[in-house]
Amino acid sequence: MESRLFQALKAFKGAEGCEANLFEEFKKIAEAAFFSGYFLINGGCKDAYKLKLTCIEFYYHEDDGYIKDKIKYLKGKDEFGYALGAVCPNPSGVDVLFDDPQKKYHASFLIRGYKAIEPGKKEWENNEKRKDWAPHDFWYDFFGGANMLSNGKFCIEWIDESDETLGYAEPMQRIKINDNRLWGFKRVEKL
Repeated sequence: MESRLFQALKAFKGAEGCEANLFEEFKKIAEAAFFSGYFLINGGCKDAYKLKLTCIEFYYHEDDGYIKDKIKYLKGKDEFGYALGAVCPNPSGVDVLFDDPQKKYHASFLIRGYKAIEPGKKEWENNEKRKDWAPHDFWYDFFGGANMLSNGKFCIEWIDESDETLGYAEPMQRIKINDNRLWGFKRVEKL
């Protein structure tokens, strides 16, 4: 069965000729990323832990269309071939890809914020550890903690879990990018 996050990525339609269409499309994916589950690292092992997403930014670039994103890492006709939902490390952190080679657009979200949940330890958010975003923090917590030697498998998986927390995805500008696009979202919990 497909996860709700994967279903949201699969349902993404692209801009369909109008950049304004992207906001609602991105918001649907952000809500799925924040409220439908988490990444489980080392599932089935004693050192398993969860990473719940709290802040993401979207990137979108059309090869033959009008919407161009200078910041998008993977773009161009030769850059297709990644599976829907592929996880791609890059100098800014880790992207989750949802490109469409037929419609000739490249789309992804960059993970900016997350909460780490380790059994028997206090939960913490990456932005509590450091004031400024440091991409290597997520690389270490996502890939560095995956221990293939304990069970012979490199294990990172998305786990669907209903989040009973009332909340929403609040739009924001992308970090360190000079445009007015509200293509970033942060998780906000209603009290």
